Amino acid sequence: MKRMILFDQLRRSRLFTRFLKDKSAVAMTEFAMLLPLLLLLTVGSFEVGRYALLTQKLDRISATMADLVARAEALSAAEMDNLFNSTDHLAKPFDFTGSGMVVVTSVMGRNGQDPLVIGQRSKGTITGVSSKIGNDGGTATLPAVFTDVNGQTLSEGEGVIVSEVFYSYSPYFVGAGGQFFSTNFFNDLVVYRQAFFRPRLSEQTTFE
Repeated sequence: MKRMILFDQLRRSRLFTRFLKDKSAVAMTEFAMLLPLLLLLTVGSFEVGRYALLTQKLDRISATMADLVARAEALSAAEMDNLFNSTDHLAKPFDFTGSGMVVVTSVMGRNGQDPLVIGQRSKGTITGVSSKIGNDGGTATLPAVFTDVNGQTLSEGEGVIVSEVFYSYSPYFVGAGGQFFSTNFFNDLVVYRQAFFRPRLSEQTTFE
């Protein structure tokens, strides 16, 4: 009887030792532990790349709109609509019609006063978003780089075209890692870009 008990204990001991030495599933276990981190890195790399591409597209839209408007002395409503329609093509593969907004503002300088917004046209709407330059007929707020040593922003009659582009960004992936980036990095994020051009053919560009 004692021999049988000793033999059984020895057999169990050998099985336990063999179990401890068995490494056939170690790789699978490590992969399962690292899988969430790998998914997070993959989704994050995709979202960061997508965000970088979007900012490039918005820079192009703002520069193109300001440049084209600055080439004309006056633009009709139909001509402005044609220019605005080009934003859909420039923004591809992003949906600019549903998530984007562009505002083009014509500004004129006044001696001893803040510059004046003499015309403004826009396309698209984003809740809670408006031009950072100013409203049509009101004073314009331009960056400090336009202010000279005398504190004058623009000289009398001097004009500038400002193009502002807004885009309500949301992650492509809405679950798993995408939800993490949506909550912590891109939640209610509105990307903003602007461009400034001097009118080519006259001091100011006017809108019909």
